[in-house]
Amino acid sequence: MSRKRRKLHEISINEDIRYRGPLSYQHFQMLGWLCIVLSVVLAMLKLGGKLDEGLMKGTAGLQNVLVYVTSLSLPFLLIANFSKILNNAEGYKKQLIRNGAAALAIFAVSAGFFSRYVIGATGKLVTDPEDILPVMTELFRATNQSGFVAFNLFIDLFLCTLFMYFLNARPKRVLTGKKVLILRVLALLPLAWEVTSWIIKWKSAQGSITLPFWVFPLLTVKPPVTFAVFVLLAIHMKTRELRFRRHGRSHEEYLAFLQTKRNSMHFSIYLAVALVLAALVDFIILIILMGHQAGSIETLTNDVETRFMEFSRAAIAVGFGESIPLLFVAPVMLLYSYTRVPKNKMISTLIPAVGIVLIMLVILEGVYQGLGYLPFERFNLVEVLQQISTLAGAV
Repeated sequence: MSRKRRKLHEISINEDIRYRGPLSYQHFQMLGWLCIVLSVVLAMLKLGGKLDEGLMKGTAGLQNVLVYVTSLSLPFLLIANFSKILNNAEGYKKQLIRNGAAALAIFAVSAGFFSRYVIGATGKLVTDPEDILPVMTELFRATNQSGFVAFNLFIDLFLCTLFMYFLNARPKRVLTGKKVLILRVLALLPLAWEVTSWIIKWKSAQGSITLPFWVFPLLTVKPPVTFAVFVLLAIHMKTRELRFRRHGRSHEEYLAFLQTKRNSMHFSIYLAVALVLAALVDFIILIILMGHQAGSIETLTNDVETRFMEFSRAAIAVGFGESIPLLFVAPVMLLYSYTRVPKNKMISTLIPAVGIVLIMLVILEGVYQGLGYLPFERFNLVEVLQQISTLAGAV
């Protein structure tokens, strides 16, 4: 006769298991930033491919691989952030400030750079500067069918952290007691931002609206199915706490239970299964959406193929299909433990700085290599210097 499986609240905190995954949140942070660096490599390869057809053909296979690899940057960073919260490595306040400040900085730098150096510098070279923005918008739309570029990963990190804060925070002074329900309702705000971003992307990809450039750094990067995984994960952890406390256990006991290797293993298994299901669901949704759109179009119309391609482009632009690579992350989760403490926590602080340096080096090297593909005639440096010297002497 098999022994009855004990429920969560019946397990003593002292009855822990031996296994602890060898990977910590620090490893996922490294993987996340590595994927970000590789995304810049991918962007430089695509840009170089437009300048040289041979480069585009020679790196086509590599670019296809990088497209899937770079899509994993956000899941890795989200798992790392999620783990820091569960492990009490950082409070919500630090993560909200760091991710919010980074998201705001990217927005400010992007908007400022475009406004002053792209629009402003071009305005000094043309006779009709008021036409610069409409012309650039039209040119961008012609070269980018989706009509937008989503690149601010920290928007997603901030929204996910904010959602978890509203869902789990226990204020000691303000909104205490039953008033804490106000915080729980506020969890709908980051969800609303995500959904609004998807709608805007969809309409832009279909050509219904034209987005101004300053909106780009405010758009979320995360695909819908990936976001759903982390929302369900946060809700799952919250319901586990409620089940745990419903039978007389305290919140402090639950916090202690979160630090056990048993719960860490449960978390890893749950997330691994969720990632597999997310990848499969994302694939099925993409197929169903495309098939439904194709079936809903009248067969008598002549633009069936055009309508089908427009719908497919919009679905892909929003992010359907991008969560399929999560299938390859799932096995790694079984080697992961959010309770594992890194030997050197300072490395976590250095990882973003190293990532930024690597990004700058990739861009510089890309520009350096790209100069060789630019279609201009080489000039004699000595002759140019002599002409400059002659002009300077004449002045």
